Amino acid sequence: MIRQRPLQPEQRSQAFHSYDEEATENVKLTPREKEVLQWSLLGKSSWDIARIVGCTEAGVNFHFYNLRRKFGVSSRHTAALKAVQLGLITFS
Repeated sequence: MIRQRPLQPEQRSQAFHSYDEEATENVKLTPREKEVLQWSLLGKSSWDIARIVGCTEAGVNFHFYNLRRKFGVSSRHTAALKAVQLGLITFS
């Protein structure tokens, strides 16, 4: 059995906020990435978004991969939330 030491308070906050906030403030999104995020916010799946924007489902997933990488997050929903928080897209 491996025993782990408890995290210090500053380590706990890093565990939940592992992305670099300064780096995410300078994120530039392509028009297609913004469009994909907007449709995602409306609850559309990759398949739905692909049909709407006229590309393949793999293409949509590629955009989501790039968005997750740019924001340093692990889910498309977190990437969309981050984009809204930074004012890159609007939720209406």
